Amino acid sequence: MGREETQKEYIAKKIPLIRPLIDKEELEAVWKVLESGYLAKGPTSKMFEKEFAEYLGVKHASATTSCTTALHLALVCLGVGNGDEVLVPDFTYPATGHVVFHAGGKPVLVDIDLRTFNIDPNKLEDAITDKTKAIIVVHLFGCPAEMSPIMEIAEKYDLAIIEDAACAIGTRYKGKKAGTFGIGCFSFHARKLLTTGEGGMLVTNNDEYAERAHSMKDFGVRIVSNNITFTHPGYNYRLSDVLAAIGRVQLRKIDKILEKRKELAQKYTEKLSDIEGIIPPHDEANINHTYQSYVILLEKEYGMTRDKLIQKMAQNGIETQIGTYALHQQPCYKLIAKDSSKNLTNSLKAFKNSLTLPMYHDMTLQELEFVVDSLKEFQRE
Repeated sequence: MGREETQKEYIAKKIPLIRPLIDKEELEAVWKVLESGYLAKGPTSKMFEKEFAEYLGVKHASATTSCTTALHLALVCLGVGNGDEVLVPDFTYPATGHVVFHAGGKPVLVDIDLRTFNIDPNKLEDAITDKTKAIIVVHLFGCPAEMSPIMEIAEKYDLAIIEDAACAIGTRYKGKKAGTFGIGCFSFHARKLLTTGEGGMLVTNNDEYAERAHSMKDFGVRIVSNNITFTHPGYNYRLSDVLAAIGRVQLRKIDKILEKRKELAQKYTEKLSDIEGIIPPHDEANINHTYQSYVILLEKEYGMTRDKLIQKMAQNGIETQIGTYALHQQPCYKLIAKDSSKNLTNSLKAFKNSLTLPMYHDMTLQELEFVVDSLKEFQRE
C-alpha cells in the first residue's frame, strides 16, 4: 500500500462480487487428467458423478455441460413436448424458462413469495390446467422453496417436479437436501459455490430417467451386446473430464465453503439490521440457506433506487448486481405473459429492487464492513 493511499481506497479496489476458491489442488487434478489422455468420457467424470450422488444421497447423477442442459434433459426424460405446459417462477434466470421452449412446451409464469424470492405455493393451483405436466421449482440464491405444499399440489394434480437447484448445493428444506425431491439440476458456473467454470449435474432416484439422461446427453447412444447404436437423436451435453477433475476437488471443499458462507451471511445480516429500508435474506430454523448469493431487498424508505445504488457502489470500487430477472419483462416472454403479468407483482418488485452484495470465501470482516458502510453512506445522500 502506497503511503498516500488510504485504507478505504485500498479496500475498495479488492471487492468483486465473487471470487471462486481455487488453489493448487484443482491445478494438480487437471494436470493428472491431461497427462492421462482421457479428456472426455473417461474415469474422472464417472467418479465425479458417483461422488456427487453420494453427497446428495441419491441413486444416480449425470454430469452435463451446464444446469441449462440438465434442465432440458429433465424435460426430455419426462416427455414434455408440444402442447405441454410447465409452471415456472417468474423471478429467475431466463434459462429456467428457456428450456421449456427448447423442449417444445410452454412456460407458465407464476409469482413469487417476496420473503424467499421463490415460487409462491399459494399461486400454483390457479396456474394449473389440463395441459400442465410439471413444475420447475427454483431454490433461488440458495434459499429452499417451500417444498411441502408444492409436493402436495404436485401429487394432487399428478405433476412431475423438476428442481432448478443451480444455486442450491448443500441447501436443505426440513433436513432434506435440495435437488432430491424430484429431478434435481445443479450448476457449476463460475459464480456457484462448487464451480468448474461451466458445468452441471442431473440427479434422480428414478432408474428410467437416469438411463434416458445418460443416453440423451451422449447423442442418444445405447450399447447393446457391445455394439453402439443410436436409438434417439440426442445431444452433446457431456461434461469433460478436465472440468470433472476440478469438480471432484471442489466437492471435497464444499462443507468448508458452506460454513464460511453462513458466517459471512450472519455478519452481513447483523450489520445491516440498523439500516432502514433494507430487508436481508430470509432464513429460519427449518431451512438451510446456503447464500450462493446474498441478496437484499430495497424498500422505498431506503431513499435511492437500486440501479442508482449499483452505480454509487461501483464508484467505491464495490461490485454489486441485480438479484435476477422478472421473465415477463423480457421480450421473448412478453407474448406468453400478456394475460398474466398483472398477477406477477411480487416478481416485478423483486426485479426492480433486489441487490446482490459481494461475498466470497476469503472476504475479510474489514471488506464486509466497508460494503455496509458504503450502503449507509449512500442512504444519507
